[in-house]
Amino acid sequence: MSKADWKYLEISQKILKQGYWDTKEKVRPNWPDGTPAHTVKLFGVNVNYNLQEEFPITALRYTNWKGAIDEILWIWQRKSNNINDLNAHIWDQWADEKGSIGKAYGYQVGKKRKFKEGEFDQIDRIIWTLKNNPADRANIAELFNIDELAEMNLRPCVHHMQLDVTGDTLNMFLKQRSNDTLAAGNWNVVQYAALLEMLAQVSNLKPGVMQHEIVNAHIYDRHIPFFIELTLGRLDEIQNRLNKFNLEQTPEQNDYINKILNSDESKTRYENIINSIDELSKLFSDGINFKPMIEEAKYYESHPTDYYELCQRFVNSKAFQLADNVIELMQKCPDIEKALGFSTPQLELDKNVKDFYKFESPKMRNQNGKIVDNPKSSFQMSNYHPEKEGIKLQEKVPVAE
Repeated sequence: MSKADWKYLEISQKILKQGYWDTKEKVRPNWPDGTPAHTVKLFGVNVNYNLQEEFPITALRYTNWKGAIDEILWIWQRKSNNINDLNAHIWDQWADEKGSIGKAYGYQVGKKRKFKEGEFDQIDRIIWTLKNNPADRANIAELFNIDELAEMNLRPCVHHMQLDVTGDTLNMFLKQRSNDTLAAGNWNVVQYAALLEMLAQVSNLKPGVMQHEIVNAHIYDRHIPFFIELTLGRLDEIQNRLNKFNLEQTPEQNDYINKILNSDESKTRYENIINSIDELSKLFSDGINFKPMIEEAKYYESHPTDYYELCQRFVNSKAFQLADNVIELMQKCPDIEKALGFSTPQLELDKNVKDFYKFESPKMRNQNGKIVDNPKSSFQMSNYHPEKEGIKLQEKVPVAE
């Protein structure tokens, strides 16, 4: 797992516990059977990801990182608003007969504007500023153009980006108006973390902090069981690994602890791990059986019913409180991750690529139009072994906002 996993679960827990249900309001999207697709939403979610610590991709729930990066290059590199230039089919329903989604996304990036130094589009101006005036406090890109909003088939979700250079480090502030936590919770994070890595590399800077602000973070009603299954399944796995650790440490766990003991900071880090393991053991001392709750969540997946009632039962359960405490502890002492044998994924860029426009998409279409891996891609993910290969959705909401 990664720190991003725990932040993802933390956001989900907050939405379920503190969120507002719109069940008494008229909503626009419907499920395929015609039932209104209601949500529980939380206003103003802020999360920081430090790219010097890790690349923020979840290993708990599989993220299609190749598709995510392909889309971010479609917007910011290809500057396209046509789905025929995009390998994935995520925006097909929003396109016209020619494949255009209107004056959205790449169209807004590629529009040229006059500056005293010449004409630039938004991404060219950002790169020019990073290289020529890195202390600029207004290195901003904005996709939510109110003047042309009526001509956009698809309103941008992530719409505002501001870059900050502190010393030799590039930071990013990212604003998102709306986020479907299950479908796009980590997708957008991966995209803009990759963009931050790219912009830092071509500007000879180090990637730093990405601050992600979401105005409306929501979970659709029929996705509630998936989050319950995700959370409880993770607790069950941690409990199993914790029991094995306390009884007999695996060779991998021993290797990791020995590396810490042989490092300069060995004593403090080792004591933190052992103390945190003890604290984690106390949290699990009640011996909660997660399997009945997981089975109930699976039942709700196949039998749509009162999701609000299910959510309240989960929020008021001992398992929910345990999850809150475990999430807090895991973020406080990330060394527990590897001590229990979890892997941390890392995105790697070809360090020889110094031109932003030479970055190759991880996906491409071959001569037959089939989507395949691009052998020329500058991206690869190491140690990416999701402990749970995604959540298989029974139904999808016909919107992605």
